[in-house]
Amino acid sequence: MRDVIVVGGGVIGLSIAHAVAAEGKSVLVLDPGDATEASSWAAAGMLAPQSEADRMDPLFELCAASLHIYRDWASQLEEQSGVDPEYEEPGLVYVAASEDSLEVLKRRMVWQRIAGFDSELLTPEAIRKMEPHLTLTVVGGVHMPGEHQVTPRRLMEALRGACRARQVEIRNGSRVREIIRSGDRIEGVQTDTGSLTAETVVIASGARSSEIAGLCPRLRIVPRKGQILSLIAPAPMFQRLIRWEHAYLMQRRGGELVVGATNEDAGFDRSLTPSGIGGLLAQVQQLSSCTAKFAIKEMWTGLRPATPDGLPVLGHAGKGLIYATGHYRNGILLAPITAAIVAALVAKRPAPLPLEPYSAARFEV
Repeated sequence: MRDVIVVGGGVIGLSIAHAVAAEGKSVLVLDPGDATEASSWAAAGMLAPQSEADRMDPLFELCAASLHIYRDWASQLEEQSGVDPEYEEPGLVYVAASEDSLEVLKRRMVWQRIAGFDSELLTPEAIRKMEPHLTLTVVGGVHMPGEHQVTPRRLMEALRGACRARQVEIRNGSRVREIIRSGDRIEGVQTDTGSLTAETVVIASGARSSEIAGLCPRLRIVPRKGQILSLIAPAPMFQRLIRWEHAYLMQRRGGELVVGATNEDAGFDRSLTPSGIGGLLAQVQQLSSCTAKFAIKEMWTGLRPATPDGLPVLGHAGKGLIYATGHYRNGILLAPITAAIVAALVAKRPAPLPLEPYSAARFEV
């Protein structure tokens, strides 16, 4: 018997395993596939709560709390694993091509400044000076210096190394089919190859979480497909993250320019489509006309785990069962705070922030 079984080996599952192992618990991670199947493998890696939020709500508060501890968390993972997750703090420029869009950004600035987050209104001239490779005609924008980034695939590599350093066992190709109950308590899981017991089971399997039999309260999580691509820039193009409407650009080390992303209701279909990739290519060329001649490095898709209200599901779900799933577009950002929450619950300490807004019971009303 293990102390804890974590169902799911993406960034959320590995982060939880790493944190729980630090509590002196024996931990087993069960992952149904390989790393490329996790939504975190497909993510761009923006750590950007300001540019995502339209209002102060529980999701923004959770994202802000996670960003606050991210630098130290990423540094710890690098120290333990020897792998640099490429955590950087470039800031973000959110551009507006219409007066209506600019007004939306201005309204966002008001409540975010009250909440203690820096932002600066930019003129078109200031935007061109800050990011001269932007060629889109803009009416203005907002600079958000507190937005950061990480490279998800390197982050997952660092997490696996840090988990190994803490004696976490990771089993790939092990799909959990059902939760094992004994009376009102969870005692383990049933996989394709047999049963496994544990004092605590943590459900962190993203878009596949709802497929596990025996969960109560039930999970209402569906996949939201995201198509994304990257270009090979001959030299670094942008000093900051760039957002325009639903499109974003992220400059990585080595010249890779990430362009994202679609948001589609397509079930578990992960195919690349002309409309999806074509739309991204059109948007990046509108943002910067010089990208038209850049070579395409890679095109890929991921499946984001979405709940009906966009909030993750976090907290106890009965004796011996914890939910930590449904992070939708923010799994990479929310990894350290989710890990801290679950580690506290396993150790029977108070969670670092109230969990009522994230309870699975909200779907039963």
